[in-house]
Amino acid sequence: MDQCDKEPTSLTLDDYLDLLNLAIRLEDRKWQADIVRTLRYMLEPQVEKQAKSEECTEQELWQCVNQINDRMFALYNELKATDDKDMQRKLLDQMWELKIARVEVFRKIRSIYQ
Repeated sequence: MDQCDKEPTSLTLDDYLDLLNLAIRLEDRKWQADIVRTLRYMLEPQVEKQAKSEECTEQELWQCVNQINDRMFALYNELKATDDKDMQRKLLDQMWELKIARVEVFRKIRSIYQ
């Protein structure tokens, strides 16, 4: 199949988190910043949109929680495997951003029941 014949694909949260991990390993700070901006764009509007409409279902929110948890688990394993202090700091920063995103999703889930 020719490259032009392929359907365009969209990247998921996991894809961007994997790309962020690669950018960190390559120490490409510009790429890291671009990916973090994209992740924020993906996560923050999703929570805001959910507050304004019923587009996201409870199931979709729980799927988002599961994706965040999976990525946090992977980062935790990387953290345990490295002795590099700079890498540990970067991994912890990523984990904190994911924790914040997870709290926002949990707030949305809680708002469904209120």
